[in-house]
Amino acid sequence: MPSDIQKVFDFTTYLEGFKKIERFVGQYFWKDYPAPKKYESDADHTWRMAMMLVALERHLSQPIDFKKAMKMVLIHDIPEIIAGDVSPLGKDGTGKDSPAYNTQAADQKYQKEKAAAEHIFAKLPALDADDLLALWHEFEAQSSYEARVVKAIDKLEGKLQAFEYTNGTMFKEHFDFTMKYGSHTYSADPATKEFGDILLRALETNYKEFKK
Repeated sequence: MPSDIQKVFDFTTYLEGFKKIERFVGQYFWKDYPAPKKYESDADHTWRMAMMLVALERHLSQPIDFKKAMKMVLIHDIPEIIAGDVSPLGKDGTGKDSPAYNTQAADQKYQKEKAAAEHIFAKLPALDADDLLALWHEFEAQSSYEARVVKAIDKLEGKLQAFEYTNGTMFKEHFDFTMKYGSHTYSADPATKEFGDILLRALETNYKEFKK
């Protein structure tokens, strides 16, 4: 029987895969843009989310359970080691067949990620596994203030990355999708709402239509 620390070691080594999941690669619209020098990984995305939470904490309108929120940040995408990163753009760039706007696709994604979360967190000692799995479900259900703030930060970071890759030069359809997608989550708190408004204004100010 492996010791608890052996299990923590095994879980930690498994997380190497998290650093290798590239976001945006080959997705609709993105495949036609000039490739950046480096696509961000899930680990890159998660790191900046963590720093955003640190920077925003004092500006939130109410006290937040920082430890809980930070754990949610760190684990929210871990199931993608198995389930993969799913594009919200879908096959035609509208998102109509993706988890973004299709309930059947969203449920399929949830079930796949749920099974992955159970498998991955089970590598930890039982109490740790139960804790992280419960937090992952809380985030998915959006059943707490912490979960909603983290979801807002998740969508903000993704949109910020899209802006930084393109500097606002995008296909018109992609620009319209980007302006809309995930923006409803920003209302989690006045601070995330203001951050989102600043980001959307930057996108609008810098927008230029991309031509092939």
